[in-house]
Amino acid sequence: MPAASLRPSAPLIALSTDFIRAKEYFEAIVASSGDLICTTDRDGRIMYFSPGAELMLGLSAAAVVGRPAHDFYADGRAAAEGLMRLLRESPDGRARNYEMRLKGSGGRVLHVNMSASFLRDGRGRVIGTLGIAQDLSARVALEARLREMTRTDDLTGMYNQRYFHDRLRVEAARALRQERRLAMILFDLDGFKQVNDRLGHLEGDRILRAFAQALVANIRSEVDTTYRYGGDEFIVLLPETGRLGAARVARRVVAAAKATLAHDGVSSSWGAAELPRSGDVSALVRAADAAMFRMKAGRDGVRLRGTAIARAFTGTAKPKRGA
Repeated sequence: MPAASLRPSAPLIALSTDFIRAKEYFEAIVASSGDLICTTDRDGRIMYFSPGAELMLGLSAAAVVGRPAHDFYADGRAAAEGLMRLLRESPDGRARNYEMRLKGSGGRVLHVNMSASFLRDGRGRVIGTLGIAQDLSARVALEARLREMTRTDDLTGMYNQRYFHDRLRVEAARALRQERRLAMILFDLDGFKQVNDRLGHLEGDRILRAFAQALVANIRSEVDTTYRYGGDEFIVLLPETGRLGAARVARRVVAAAKATLAHDGVSSSWGAAELPRSGDVSALVRAADAAMFRMKAGRDGVRLRGTAIARAFTGTAKPKRGA
């Protein structure tokens, strides 16, 4: 009897042992991975949160399991719905290399590359989802830095000439399309060349940085954009602002810069202009240039050829309304 009772149980013991070994093997693989591995149930609640996920997001599994996955998406439910839509529309129920943003501890936002798939039971019914993600934050930050380097001026940190040309057309097209105003201020430093020639480039660089700081401190940081076009020429683009509003900003900048640069013998001339109803950006630039030179009139060192920006925009076509 005892022997008979042992025979049928032997395969069950072996199966149980194999299952435990397989489970331990799987857990060892998952624990050694630095990737985020996560599963959810059919309602989108997190059921498993790997050690790599804990390390990546700085959150413990105990604090995460049972909560909706969209709580940890930077774009919330919209991101979760977009991912689910990809899974449903995919022939094999998988989404690969889907870039998205996750929320970590301390308000951190991480850029990740997510691959996801449906989890199915033995009958093929969907019982949840599996997501595996790699952290792309370092790569994304480097790419952003490289982009920033191509469009900023090394000395002042302002946007450069190349980016101004791109941005002007975008802002002009938007103003034209939305029937909004767009103004521009062109600044030119008076006496800068003489100081730069007499005292050297280091002193000249200090003056340029000081003017740039006064300029940035006296605009709407989230709306207006500043540019060092080259040499001692500076530009501000002011969306939803007319010429008179731009003139008020220019006077405020000049007053702030004077407090710093007056003892160096450097002042500034400026010209403000508003985008015409035609949307002609070359007309906007030439008007600002002409206004600046009217202010310069009678001072020493006036350049009769016009600024570099005015020459660059001679004959420039207006942007298309639908741009």
